[in-house]
Amino acid sequence: MLRSALGPSPLEENLRYLTDTIGGRVTGSPEEDRAVSWAVEAFRHAGVDEVHTEKFMVPVGWSEGHTHVDVLSPAAFPVRLASAGWSPPTPEGGITADVLDVGMGDDAGFAKAGAAANGAIVLVHTNPVVTWSELSEEYKTDAEVISRAVKAGVAAIFWMSTRPHLLLYRRSEIFDGHLEALPQAVVAREDAQRMARFLASGQNVRVHFDMPNHVSGPVESENVVAEIRGRDKPDDYVLLGAHLDSWDLGTGALDDGCEAAMVIDAARVVHSSGSVPRRSIRFVLFTGEEQGMLGSWAYVNAHQDELDRIGAAILYDGGTGAVTGYSLGGRKDALASVREALEPLVPLGVKDFTLDASIDTDRFDFILEGILTLDPNQEPANYMLNYRAPSDTFDKVDIPALKKQAGIAAITAYALADAADPVATRQTRPEIEELLKDTGLGKEMKIEGFWPAWENGTRGRQP
Repeated sequence: MLRSALGPSPLEENLRYLTDTIGGRVTGSPEEDRAVSWAVEAFRHAGVDEVHTEKFMVPVGWSEGHTHVDVLSPAAFPVRLASAGWSPPTPEGGITADVLDVGMGDDAGFAKAGAAANGAIVLVHTNPVVTWSELSEEYKTDAEVISRAVKAGVAAIFWMSTRPHLLLYRRSEIFDGHLEALPQAVVAREDAQRMARFLASGQNVRVHFDMPNHVSGPVESENVVAEIRGRDKPDDYVLLGAHLDSWDLGTGALDDGCEAAMVIDAARVVHSSGSVPRRSIRFVLFTGEEQGMLGSWAYVNAHQDELDRIGAAILYDGGTGAVTGYSLGGRKDALASVREALEPLVPLGVKDFTLDASIDTDRFDFILEGILTLDPNQEPANYMLNYRAPSDTFDKVDIPALKKQAGIAAITAYALADAADPVATRQTRPEIEELLKDTGLGKEMKIEGFWPAWENGTRGRQP
């Protein structure tokens, strides 16, 4: 399989078409619809036994308007900024307000701002993001910052960009497809620091901020589902997936177009091998991931009657950095059997198996349903710098590395699907609850606002 993956293939051209021709693929947009149609045809060319789409509804449709800000005092200067994803628009005519520096947006920062924060635009500082752990930490703290801002009655939030060189990106903190709590924008790091220096010197910074985002009612989205049927137990399967949607400042190449094209090529690699695994392999491209993993949530809801038959869900969402192993989402019980099944990948450097679990990928709802997940441990490579940014384009993708990844993914899915015995069984709700405690995922869910959905049964396995 590795030889097929590394040799001539449609992978590069598929990715070029997805990113250069279709471009950014915001959930619910015409570009996403085109990407879904493209993926269906690409899977058919890969030789799968069956491919179809599965529709679900997203609560709100969204696109950015003409976001701009004018600095009224102490001196006019250009400010580069972009709306946060699913941010509500500013009131008609925009907002004229003072900018207040609240530091990192912690309790001390808002306490220092005091009553002056009411009706103001708050500037929140950030640390540069270079590593996976730094990105994860940003996810864990942002919801608390927004909560403090809402309580303080602020008019809007300016987030300092976590990237240098005036690079903007699309950020969001939504988890259920509804609008954010208040208008938010990412401000170029250098421009935000300029504002901060004025404020630190005691000068008042006043701006007119206009962000006329376009918001609609519910919109339809679709997951793309393909399958290669198993020879002995075709109703049992291993799932290999990625997300097809993206943000739109760039063309969604690293996040997550390269992985979507890779999943399609992994299907081609398995099919061209001529070998049929014991169980089926299902290939899924989810949409709505950027709005709270909505596509994968919709998938587990639509497939409740077969979740006991999913042996594992392998979900890629990390660019083209080298795959060094997999995180098993807290599943200590599966560690030995997964290591044994994936022994053929050790010569390729795939040997780092960990147990961490987090909210930030499509694996989240599979974990909550008790299904073993494999999330690749990858080197960051150039992912962080270009993450959700205008620079996330086709030229940033390391094609030879992506081809190797297609081979690793194909071998992983085939090995787990062909194992004599399933590498794991589905966990019960009490077992999942214990996992949430052991991994800290439950704490993260409380911070991010997911916990009520788990408690009331909206998300996750029922008792």
